Amino acid sequence: MIFFSIILPIFDEFQEITATLASLSPPSQQPSEFEVIVAHRQPTVKTTTLGDQKIEMVTCPGVSRGALLNAGADRATGDILLFLWPDCRLPEQALPAIEANFEVLPQAIGGNFHVTFDAPSRFAQGLKLLLKRWRYQGRYFGHSGIFVRKEIFEALGGFRDYDLLEDYDFTQRMEKQGATLFLPHYITASARPFQNRKLRAAISWMVIYSLYRLGVSPNDLVNFYYG
Repeated sequence: MIFFSIILPIFDEFQEITATLASLSPPSQQPSEFEVIVAHRQPTVKTTTLGDQKIEMVTCPGVSRGALLNAGADRATGDILLFLWPDCRLPEQALPAIEANFEVLPQAIGGNFHVTFDAPSRFAQGLKLLLKRWRYQGRYFGHSGIFVRKEIFEALGGFRDYDLLEDYDFTQRMEKQGATLFLPHYITASARPFQNRKLRAAISWMVIYSLYRLGVSPNDLVNFYYG
């Protein structure tokens, strides 16, 4: 049986993890053995629990997103690391699905899920289809629930010290390392980050991705995206 380490990063103080944790409880939703590690940059975040299970809290003020994810992974004791973004909810039976697929394809080193959004807007539905098409091209991001064998994560050196595209950079390196799984189950992500800035979000990602492909460091693109 696989033991999972679910790493939940909180990148800023306004992010909510209640719904994310709810997708892990009750245990019937995820009938697998797992631990939960919450990595955050705010010393005011309170210790929390998941039923009878205490959640380990890792505090790293002032570090990049990539370094925060690595700090959570450093505490992990599981065979598989699953990075679960705030405001994203795992589908029921997600962990057993990962385990079953690794049994069928033992050569697989990691993978992710399909993504849907909690808003019925045309923009959200269009983004859902775009992300699916990108995934078949080998392009995917953190909100899709990246999971990876721990030894592969360590061999890749974890996430780079980026504050943007740290997830995309990691998945690109993982894709070159070996076969990955694209599970048909849907993670539900929040549409809130782009709800009031659809056009800006679309333009930002097109520009950022193009500049990244041209060799611009993600850290040099942070102000453009968040500004």
